[in-house]
Amino acid sequence: MTYGISERVRVEHSAESVRRVALVTHGLHRNGGVGTVVSWLRDGLRASGRFTVDLHDLATSAGDRSSRRLRAPRSWWRRSVLSGRADAPDERYWGANAVELEFMRYRPRRELTAALADYDLIQVVCGSPAWAAPVLAAGPPVVVQMATLARWERDSHPKSCGYALAGWRAAMTRITDRIERSTLHAVDAVLVENQPIFNWIEALGQPNVVLAPPGVDTDRFSPSPAGWRSDGYLLSVCRLAEPRKGLDRMVRGYAEILRTRPDAPPLVLAGKGRLEPSVAALIAELGLTHRIVVRPDVSAGDLPELYRGASVFLQTSYEEGLGMSVIEAMACGVPAVATATYGSRESVVDGRTGWLVPLEPAAEVSQFLAARVLDVLDQSGPGMAAAARHRCEQAFSQQVALGRFVETYDRLLGAGGARR
Repeated sequence: MTYGISERVRVEHSAESVRRVALVTHGLHRNGGVGTVVSWLRDGLRASGRFTVDLHDLATSAGDRSSRRLRAPRSWWRRSVLSGRADAPDERYWGANAVELEFMRYRPRRELTAALADYDLIQVVCGSPAWAAPVLAAGPPVVVQMATLARWERDSHPKSCGYALAGWRAAMTRITDRIERSTLHAVDAVLVENQPIFNWIEALGQPNVVLAPPGVDTDRFSPSPAGWRSDGYLLSVCRLAEPRKGLDRMVRGYAEILRTRPDAPPLVLAGKGRLEPSVAALIAELGLTHRIVVRPDVSAGDLPELYRGASVFLQTSYEEGLGMSVIEAMACGVPAVATATYGSRESVVDGRTGWLVPLEPAAEVSQFLAARVLDVLDQSGPGMAAAARHRCEQAFSQQVALGRFVETYDRLLGAGGARR
């Protein structure tokens, strides 16, 4: 089976040297960026020939059916919180106890601890490092690959809930923040996606923190043979119902583009889920229904061609740990115009591979976005397209990015065989 990894990553190995890795994550089939990293890392480690990988997915929802739920007394007597999928024998799903309480999802489960004890290494791929807390008691070295901190992410969200709910969320965030700090001290290594989170964790006192953004398969995500096209559509790929993605700002920015250039290419909003109702209402209010195309639940197999048909990739997030869709687009030779989050500042070289749009003043983000998109379409597109591809090959290719992970594993386990 071919996974798209460079042959140079493959190594000669004996059966005795193959290491067993537990790849632990959360909301695997619901979480866009985290799920993308999990798939990339799983396939890359397997293709290297040095690792076997099993997936362990942790419950994220207050209504999770595999968990023991406070509001469902019959579930209290559930014998096991483990479930699986017949079509994915290497994938296990773990519920939680009292799952309605966020901090309980970060507690160990006896079954999970026992299941993880026989691995050589536990790799946690997560949005927040609190998700590593359930695995700390298992025994093997624990490596966390993280995107951001819960407090940073939640502070960036537009505030739209009532006082009671806001108070509850604030309390859960304070508890999660304490769990994150203690977990980051306890794990064996932390792999981070951007420089600000690296600086924060290093200052916290974690001695083994590595700037190691994940990568993409630059063979699969590659430019169109015809080259960059100025008449291609404008494109965004994200979780469509996620307010943090700021799609309302993108829609307003597109309206600004049309005021300057009525014949501008259409805007395609693609990704997982369905468009947030407020954004759909804004599209209708601005009279853009026939200019904006919504493509929900785009399959992973369709992504490369979707990127290749674009002229500019747009991202208007309030916060991003990295933003895998930006890197995928750049690998396909598409310049990116993105708000200057921590993540986009790591991936986009402002003025060379695309443009970074200031996050403040907030009222002017849409106008800044429009001006930068028009610059790409009118002037800088060809040069930025080539520079975007080159940057992905140099910094985010499979070989380079996966090497950072494997080097960390070798430091923890030694260059020899599996843990005995």
